[in-house]
Amino acid sequence: MANYSPLTINRNLDARLRSIQTAAIQGNAARQELGRLLHHALQLEFATIPTYLSAVFSLTTANTKISELILRAAIEEMLHMTAVVNLMNAIGIAPDIVAAVPDYPCQLTILDPPLKLDLRSFSLDLVKDLFMQIETPEDPVHYPTARAAGRPRTIGQFYEGIIEIIDRDTIPGLFDNATRDAYKQREVVPNFRPIAYLSNQDTGTYPLKPDINFRITDKASAVRHLRWVVGQGEGTAPFNPLTAEGIPAHFYRFESIIKQRFLVKDERVKTLGYSFSGGDLPFDEAGVHEFRTNAKTADFDAYPTVSRQMTRFNDYYASMINALQQAFNCPAPDQQAQAKAAYDDAMATMQTMPNVASAIIQSAQQKGVKAGIPFEFPKPPPIS
Repeated sequence: MANYSPLTINRNLDARLRSIQTAAIQGNAARQELGRLLHHALQLEFATIPTYLSAVFSLTTANTKISELILRAAIEEMLHMTAVVNLMNAIGIAPDIVAAVPDYPCQLTILDPPLKLDLRSFSLDLVKDLFMQIETPEDPVHYPTARAAGRPRTIGQFYEGIIEIIDRDTIPGLFDNATRDAYKQREVVPNFRPIAYLSNQDTGTYPLKPDINFRITDKASAVRHLRWVVGQGEGTAPFNPLTAEGIPAHFYRFESIIKQRFLVKDERVKTLGYSFSGGDLPFDEAGVHEFRTNAKTADFDAYPTVSRQMTRFNDYYASMINALQQAFNCPAPDQQAQAKAAYDDAMATMQTMPNVASAIIQSAQQKGVKAGIPFEFPKPPPIS
């Protein structure tokens, strides 16, 4: 397996995080700065979702197990985003979801070096070269198949720095209004599909623990949710690659695709205790629709039926984003019902998007061209 190094945040973000930790900035200025850092976390979580979904939409039913694995990772990234925006609301910072939406190709400049995210069809190289790179833990462990101070701050350490600020009450009164403003948050109870994880006969759904409900009203609930986000990517400990739900963290889940078997506990492996010997993940190369990388609707003006379907997809995507913006920016307690309805609308739209993506693929095949899933969002012009 390739040697993976964890992604690291850029020096500017690191310095800003340290300025709060060391009390170089205090009070409301520290709270505002923490809000800006959380917005960068929001950008990071959002950017991965279309990247993962593009690969999902390219897979046919011949690769259902792999598409379901990546789809759950994408849904979990959206849940990470939910935890971040609810935390922003809990500390009195309005989340700007629209501003967090990336254009593709996307350069994640909050990382050092920046990481380029593309919208591509699925391949094993995509998993190895991008997906596993995105999710690399601080100290990845190399499990068998069946039979230092001063270094740059990783994404996990970035989150841990925020956890430390919260846990140590570095910013006094940070959650003073969290209960009062709880109407701005959305509680989420996801329904995951079954995963043939332990074996091909496994039908478990591996749900979230009851205390991960995305309601953040105090220090304890904030720390709990952020630690859950870190565990999703890295595992609950360096030598425990599983999440709190009992399935591999994202890095090891993606590595399972390469190994074609899920990583599970294995008493036969004396030192590490895990091996890739769970449910199988076969890959059928013929079961992939080949996309044009970072396809844009304007690229297909010569094929109106394809362009129309791509525009339709973008409309659904924009509708979802705008609904999320409304859902997490509830202006008053008496408008909670409207905000909840907006969130439900966003989820319903997201569930419709695979069908719209399939329509793009069918139209492109009929015209004999390679298209792609555009994920284009028309951002409003900046206020002058």
